[in-house]
Amino acid sequence: MKKLLNCTAIAGLISLGTMMFLASEARGVSFGNSWDGGAPYSLQKQLDAIAVTGPKIDTIADQTNFELFTSAGGGSSVATIMLEIAGFASTNKFGIYNPNGFKAQLFQGSNSVSDAALLSFNNGNLSVTKGLGNTSTDYLGFGNIFGFYLERGDGVTFYSEKGRNPNQSQQSVVYRGNNQTVLQIPGHNPETFTLDQFIIAFDDLLRVGGVSDGDYQDMVVLVDSIEPASVPESSTTIAMLGFGMCGIGLIVKRQFKAQLVRRDAA
Repeated sequence: MKKLLNCTAIAGLISLGTMMFLASEARGVSFGNSWDGGAPYSLQKQLDAIAVTGPKIDTIADQTNFELFTSAGGGSSVATIMLEIAGFASTNKFGIYNPNGFKAQLFQGSNSVSDAALLSFNNGNLSVTKGLGNTSTDYLGFGNIFGFYLERGDGVTFYSEKGRNPNQSQQSVVYRGNNQTVLQIPGHNPETFTLDQFIIAFDDLLRVGGVSDGDYQDMVVLVDSIEPASVPESSTTIAMLGFGMCGIGLIVKRQFKAQLVRRDAA
C-alpha cells in the first residue's frame, strides 16, 4: 500500500508539473500602452466600443491558442477589417498563408475599416475576391489549412504561428465567438459573434527582442465560417510527457527492487 501511495504521489507531481508546463506554453500575451493614441485606443476599448449587447470580449481572459485554421461549412469565408490603428496602416498587408508559407493577400494599405474579402475553398484550390463583387484571384493547390499574416511595407512579416516569427514572438491574439456577444463593425449591421467566427488581432512591431508597444490593434480582422485546424502536439510537449512516464517507470522499478532486497534479507 505504501509503495502504491508513493508511486501515486510521484505520478501526481509529475502530472502536475506537466500540466503547469502546458499552461505556461498556453499563457496569453499582456498588452502595453498604445503609441497610437494611448489608453483610449487600446484593443480592449475599441472592442468594447463595437459591442452592442451581450458579454464584452475580455482581451486578456478570452485569448485562445489557435494558430492555424481551416474552412467550415460550405467552404466560403468572409474577412472584414474591424480596426486598423497603426502608423504603418498605409503600407501594411494582411492575408492568409498555407503550411508551405505561400501567401494569399486579402487586404493592402489602401483598404480601411469595414472593407471585406471573400475566400472560397474548393477541392484544394483557393479563390480570393478583394472587395465583395470584384474580380477574384485564384491560388491553385493552396489547400485548406492556413494561418494569418501581417506584412509591413518594409517586407517584415509576422505570422499567427509564433514559431515562424523571430525569437518565437507572439505577434497576434485570437478570439473565438461565443454565440452571445453582438458586434457592430462600422458600416455593417449588428451581428452575433458566433462560434465559427474569429477575431485576428496583430501587432506590427516585434514583441520579443524588438521595440514594441504591444497594443495588438494595428490590424484587427473578423473572419467567419472557419474553425481551428488540428495540429500535432509540439515536440517539447511530447518530450515532457515522455520524460514523465519514464520517470514513473524508473521509480516503480527501483521501489520494486528495494522490496525484493528487504524480503530476501528477512
